[in-house]
Amino acid sequence: MKRTTACLIVHPRSGRNLARVPEVVSVLAAAGWTTDVVVKESKGQTMELAGRAAEAGYDFVIAYGGDGTMNHVINGVLAFAGRRETAVGMIPGGTANVWATEVGIATDPVRAARTLVESVVRPVDVGHVGVESLTFGGGATATALDRETVLAPGARRYFLLMAGLGVDAALMGRTPSGLKHKLGIAAVALTALRQLPTLRTYPVGIRSGDTGSLVWEGRALQLVVGNTRLYGGVARMTPDALLDSGELDLSVITARSRFSALGQVLALVLRGRPAHAHAVASRGPRFRVTVPASVGLQLDGSAVNLSKYLTAPARVTLERAGDPALVSVEYVFDAVPAALRIAIPADYDGSLFREGAAGTSPADPR
Repeated sequence: MKRTTACLIVHPRSGRNLARVPEVVSVLAAAGWTTDVVVKESKGQTMELAGRAAEAGYDFVIAYGGDGTMNHVINGVLAFAGRRETAVGMIPGGTANVWATEVGIATDPVRAARTLVESVVRPVDVGHVGVESLTFGGGATATALDRETVLAPGARRYFLLMAGLGVDAALMGRTPSGLKHKLGIAAVALTALRQLPTLRTYPVGIRSGDTGSLVWEGRALQLVVGNTRLYGGVARMTPDALLDSGELDLSVITARSRFSALGQVLALVLRGRPAHAHAVASRGPRFRVTVPASVGLQLDGSAVNLSKYLTAPARVTLERAGDPALVSVEYVFDAVPAALRIAIPADYDGSLFREGAAGTSPADPR
């Protein structure tokens, strides 16, 4: 029988994850897996390592880190989609570990490794984000640049959990990684307290599908496009989302005043849900969202820079525009059905799937 091959990609996390690697590899070896270990050494390297592993033909590419590491691995694997059906697994070793909480993977790496070798492989949807257009002050649209933006290489375009525009992206981008490693989710709460005076609502327009039907427009504090249900590990911002529906769930948190906005920031960070906001919810395979270029974007809990989605000429043009708040960006969020094969614990109750808990054994990941 062919042995299962795996590439374990490790986020060192100040050495804490590295110290447990031998135990994880021992569990996988006892199950008959042949595992190669690679360690992230520089920012942005994880996606490249995952892409190389997928191209090399490993049965599994395993993310040992947090949700951000998992997101990079997924993007690297999907860059080689169609060449071979590589599956993705996770050993939790991050700050929030939302995916692990969502499907019941233990945060202890040895227990997680045991769960992985007994898991099932299932096809799941992922979300995809791209930049459709840039509109500058005075209504001038960068038409020529629009066609080029989709060709920009190296951007993380896929998400497993959720994408966010607004407060969460700002906080993730401003929280020092060292502080997150030391304090965990409390580091984000501290950053929120420090940044409260600078946080604002922003104008947003949302249209659905290819027809462009208006869903909502107004001022928002936070917008979440969910492929799963948990947000920040505790709240259910998109409580009815499914991983095999072919659709994304959208939730918008609005605020009537600056005072209300500040209160809801605290509620989001400390309790994981808005205190008393008016909320907008929608579901569909595609959403077009227009926001100022100054509004931050996060994918699966880590901030993403808009410039990553633009070609060099588009970046230069955006920089020359001066104030990014005067430039509008149209993002397109698409559901990509059954794009990813991922390891799910065998005892998971299947609540994120229409078809329940059935799956394919990882002993034969094909």
